[in-house]
Amino acid sequence: MKHLALTCCSLYCTRRASSFFLPCNLDARMKKRVLSTRATAETGLTKISVTAASAGGNDGNARKKIRQAVEESITDETIRDDIVSNPWYTFFTKGDAEYGEYMATEWGFERRGDVALFEKLSLEGAQSGLSWLTVLRKRPAYRKAFYNFDPAKVALMTENDVQKLIDFQSENPRDQLVRHRGKIESVINNAKCIVQLREELSTKETTFGVFDDLLWSFVDNRPILSRCSLSQLPSKSPESEAMSNALKKRGFKFVGPTTCYSMMQALGMVIDHPMDSPEWLAAYERLKQRPGGFQERSP
Repeated sequence: MKHLALTCCSLYCTRRASSFFLPCNLDARMKKRVLSTRATAETGLTKISVTAASAGGNDGNARKKIRQAVEESITDETIRDDIVSNPWYTFFTKGDAEYGEYMATEWGFERRGDVALFEKLSLEGAQSGLSWLTVLRKRPAYRKAFYNFDPAKVALMTENDVQKLIDFQSENPRDQLVRHRGKIESVINNAKCIVQLREELSTKETTFGVFDDLLWSFVDNRPILSRCSLSQLPSKSPESEAMSNALKKRGFKFVGPTTCYSMMQALGMVIDHPMDSPEWLAAYERLKQRPGGFQERSP
């Protein structure tokens, strides 16, 4: 998922308050953010507009009074509630429930196993040039078409299978794959590469699978927690470039360094929540309990 390559100002300026992190001051930027929250703005504006209307005065003065009253009503508590109900990633999920659920429960959480990593690599390749939401909505269709991403089964798919997937018609766009022959063929190609890797390392002892071992080796089997603001997050890293080069040498396709970095973010190899956001803090607490430890990285 490549939405984090966007340049965006950091949403968080925080200090410790009890067990929760709150903004250090109520500056104009933060007030504007809180005012944009429907619950705060609509409720406040409705109450104040009634008061202003009953008090009389021209429209301009009434609007000024409304705005001033709502701004004065903003407190640390309302800002805290806004941050909790509007995570940092809402600027691109835009209230989509499915996208929000993915970000809250999957993105940045550690995932292991050949099947999970093969699925994510395939979906990241499918996303190239598209929005992640488009592919996320089609994920069930991809799982159905590619045998729940079992590499051994997918490796046996033929050109006839590819054509059937391209030709498939449905009134529901979610039921159709992205109609790009190269992307569909790359899933089968990459499955064959995984099968070959398994054959080469058939005697190796592994907990999660040889493909998992290969990909996680690029972060030394320890997730990297970024200490960055949103605007400082990269679209690729030395690790993703090394991973990309290694996969290309083994014959994998649609595995550029940006695609690999997006996969690393999604699989929890790299945790790129903006530093000190509630999501970052939760990840930090989670990683402190992780057997094997983790790494930290500053820009």
